[in-house]
Amino acid sequence: MRFCLFKPGQQTQLRALCLGSVTWLALGSGCTGKPFTAGASGAGGSAGAAAGVGGESSNEAGESGSSEGGAGAVSSGGQGGEAPSAGSGGKPPVGCSCGNGEYCQDGTNKCRKCADFSRFQFGDAQPLGALGQTPKTIERFARPAATGSSLFYVSGALDNSKIMYTAVPVSGLGTPVSPAMQVESAPLFVNGFKDQVQNLFFDRREPGGRKLRMALWMAPATLTKEALVPEPINAPGFDDYSIAISSATGNVYWMSTRNQEPELLWQPTSMSAPPDPAVLDLKVRAGSAECPRSGEDATPWVNADGTLLLFRNPSVDENCELNDSGASDLFAVQLDSDGTPRAAASALTSLNSTGGTSIETDPTLSNDACTIYFASDNGTGDFDLYKAPRN
Repeated sequence: MRFCLFKPGQQTQLRALCLGSVTWLALGSGCTGKPFTAGASGAGGSAGAAAGVGGESSNEAGESGSSEGGAGAVSSGGQGGEAPSAGSGGKPPVGCSCGNGEYCQDGTNKCRKCADFSRFQFGDAQPLGALGQTPKTIERFARPAATGSSLFYVSGALDNSKIMYTAVPVSGLGTPVSPAMQVESAPLFVNGFKDQVQNLFFDRREPGGRKLRMALWMAPATLTKEALVPEPINAPGFDDYSIAISSATGNVYWMSTRNQEPELLWQPTSMSAPPDPAVLDLKVRAGSAECPRSGEDATPWVNADGTLLLFRNPSVDENCELNDSGASDLFAVQLDSDGTPRAAASALTSLNSTGGTSIETDPTLSNDACTIYFASDNGTGDFDLYKAPRN
């Protein structure tokens, strides 16, 4: 199903990654349209994003991946520019009693594991209104913190954004984490274990540009042991920002301007002699076309297993030209064992608005993978946070 946004009132295992001589830690982690379905990658139901419409799986490209690891592309995001129309809601469950880490499949009495990405659909998105402040403040990058529903997020105008923390997102505004004079964004929490040094990654606007940093965070707002993420993740004289890390594979993804234009780079850091950072060959599906990734910030997020990459991309048509007046959509793609995309990424059509200028951005799954968080401006430039359950 698809929805139109509105604005009320307006884990796994971690390990240290060695980069050069510095050791640091990685993260353990109504409109129109048909629901998105992702395919599994590999045995055991590790994360994937193969496409298809509906919940049944197959191994053919363009259809959803099977639970045995069939590879396919994610369902297409549809054509933009059409006037939105009211969509029908999902079928109500007919009687599920699901445990922790499970969800009730739409219209059935079947409980499914949230960690199983062979099916990847979402229910209605709801605003996290308690985290909003005043009109025209921007709330973005809702990302899981240490436990439960606790979140980091970013709040404030573009030139004054701060990282915030809230233990209970429904209770009201969070606690500032960023120092008073700093402009920071894109927090990424590293779940702790005995050898950890830093556990929070983020980017900061500095005189030389945006730079990726890391620090040891203690709830609710204490930062110590702050340092630059070492080269080659950061490159002197250029912007480096919006980092995503897979702890299981050691693959790191981030945005950089070191090749003049903003690019999504990646590097497999777990090797004893890692290769140089390279541009991730990432394409998005638009109808029958496959278009190269574009835009200044993909806001990437990767699951801990390194098998599912979520990101944003400008809305494009089958000629790979921008449509929807500069809107951007949420996308997902299944990653191969080497960290590269298996196929072109497809839009999360149940979450993207169409027929306008709405920007959807910053997609992230909760620690239990049962909820997706993202931000949208609903075409106003005033970003708010949303969440949607798996269904």
